[in-house]
Amino acid sequence: MIQGPKPQDFLDDLKAIGIPRLFQRHLTTRDRAAGIRRARQELGRIRAELTLQRQSPPAGAQAATEAELKRHAAPYNLLLLLHEQLVDEVNDLERSLSGGKPLPYSFDFGHFIFGDEVSGQWYVGSQEQYEDWLRIQQFKARLDALRQKGQPAREHIHDIRLNLEALAATHEKRQQQIDKRQENAFVYRRIALLVILLAISFTAGSYYFDVYRSLSLIALGLGAACAALIPIVILNWKDPRTRSARKQRQLEREMQALQQEGMQYRQKYQPLELQIKALEVHYSRMMETWETARRVKKRLDSFLEEGNPLRERVTVIREELEELRQRREAVQTKLDARQKRAALPRRMLLHLLLALASAALGIYLATMGESDYATILYGIGAFCVMLLPLAYFDWKRRNANLEAALRQIETRMLQLQTEGKQVMKRYHPIELQIKTLLAQYKRTRAGIIPLGAGMPED
Repeated sequence: MIQGPKPQDFLDDLKAIGIPRLFQRHLTTRDRAAGIRRARQELGRIRAELTLQRQSPPAGAQAATEAELKRHAAPYNLLLLLHEQLVDEVNDLERSLSGGKPLPYSFDFGHFIFGDEVSGQWYVGSQEQYEDWLRIQQFKARLDALRQKGQPAREHIHDIRLNLEALAATHEKRQQQIDKRQENAFVYRRIALLVILLAISFTAGSYYFDVYRSLSLIALGLGAACAALIPIVILNWKDPRTRSARKQRQLEREMQALQQEGMQYRQKYQPLELQIKALEVHYSRMMETWETARRVKKRLDSFLEEGNPLRERVTVIREELEELRQRREAVQTKLDARQKRAALPRRMLLHLLLALASAALGIYLATMGESDYATILYGIGAFCVMLLPLAYFDWKRRNANLEAALRQIETRMLQLQTEGKQVMKRYHPIELQIKTLLAQYKRTRAGIIPLGAGMPED
């Protein structure tokens, strides 16, 4: 390998191994086995070099960002996926030979690895696919140039739209104020306020005319001013040439000017915009037609979306079943311990021995003259005797509770098992489709091309 190998160098090395030639029918068993051993050695070496190259930072980058590292690793990730598929093919061939089965279907893979370093999309394909990719990239460059050419016009139209929205909001707010001013209640409130001030002023002026002549004259002057303001308020209310109306008309003229400017820019930009949209649709169709792996991925995603709720439900059922099994084992262990032979007689014998011991010790203390202590021991012995039927009934009740709990656990387990079977019946076909599509996606993404069974390579 040369210093600083490129992705194409690794692909050439994978090609040079000649794994598709191992599927040729004319090879002897010895030659095929030797080829498999050599292929495994070469694949192991290439994998180590690929992993090392993927983990190394980009050339000339002192502190690469996470996005740059991801873009740098994209072609090597694709080559590692191809390497994984080649290893699977070699394993399938070896299993077929060891099991005496017919040779698997042969395959081939692309001679070129190509992609976009900016987006991080890489592909493995044939010469024709590589040439198609170059044409698509030329088409994309043309589309990007048109987008860049129309960017100033789009930004200016966007700014005009934002200014129009701001002016429209101001216009609506001011129009609400004008409409509110033109209501009858608006002038009635002001006239009522002036009348009230007029009445208060004349009343105060008349009352204090002889006592506080200066204050009275001020009040009378204020009343006269209020009386003079009433017709002015009425005339101003009916006059359409208010300051708010002038501002509103000025605002409408500004909005009309912006609309005309936007229409002019839109008329200039519209042909370019239509051309960009047509090119975008054409480019999208070109990519969808060219890239088969994307179509397989869409089908895979649809099955994954459908199967995820079912798989999650199966996981929940399994976890709950495991918990119920542990609880059932614990309850069953308690039942087995309680139902062992002579478990109840031993308990009864214990109570009898306690009663006899208490009675014997009481008799001994009575003979020793300790009648009070003897009485206490007689009571303990009588209590132990009374516990015999209670212990029996408690033993039976406890057994019944444990058996009921065991039946409840087993019933719930049966329900979960039934539900699990129904869910798995629905999920199993989806799971098979997911596995099939996942394998197909990996092979298609790695550029694997299936050929006939045991066919020689061209």
